Amino acid sequence: MATLNDPEKQPLRQRPNRIEKRQQREELILERAGELIAEYGFFELKMSDLARACDISVGTLYAHFASKEDLLLGLAILAGQKRAGFFDYAHAHDGSAMEKFIVASLLDIRFSIDHPQWFEAEYLALAPSIWQRATPSHHQSQLAGIGRITEMFQSFLSDAANELGVSGDVIAQTRNLNLGSWGLSFGMNALALSEITDRHYGTELRSNAIDIFCDSLADLLAGAGWYVDDARQIVRDLAARYADLK
Repeated sequence: MATLNDPEKQPLRQRPNRIEKRQQREELILERAGELIAEYGFFELKMSDLARACDISVGTLYAHFASKEDLLLGLAILAGQKRAGFFDYAHAHDGSAMEKFIVASLLDIRFSIDHPQWFEAEYLALAPSIWQRATPSHHQSQLAGIGRITEMFQSFLSDAANELGVSGDVIAQTRNLNLGSWGLSFGMNALALSEITDRHYGTELRSNAIDIFCDSLADLLAGAGWYVDDARQIVRDLAARYADLK
């Protein structure tokens, strides 16, 4: 009679295949790299230290990321994936398409502020001196991830055409707004994380980045045709509702 202790009757555990093991190792490498960058900065990161933190050889590390540029793009791709996970809250928001767009924009800059090491990776990876030296497949993966997020924002704006008073070719008429709001979020966070504006604003921008972004986004949307009473307050109320998401 077979028993539960009979090894021949035990359920077989599927071993991870080679591809899965490689993916798991890459995820570990990127997570450890993110931790080291948060502590020391990207330019102080040494591949030998990263290999040691992952308990792998330097050769194994280079088998996954052939250069520091490849590693940076890998970090940017992972950052984009982490960022995209927060946009589920925007999709689930119980409001209009324009409010969904606003919520997504707020979550976008909130992620950048709360996770500066991931934003820095995304920021640096956009430099031609980085991606032109990286493996083309990594660069294409980075572009694909950015493209998916861009299309999500565009879909919200397309659905909000009536709220913007847009008719005809909706995508053509809202594309610049999509780009402008992205530039506002990306640029403001880049400034907020630096000291470049302190001479003119003191620490106001860094300590009040969300409030300043809310008012700037509301003004941008109003200029694009979003005519509502007290646009700034609407955006600030949405920010207060979603501010604590981490």
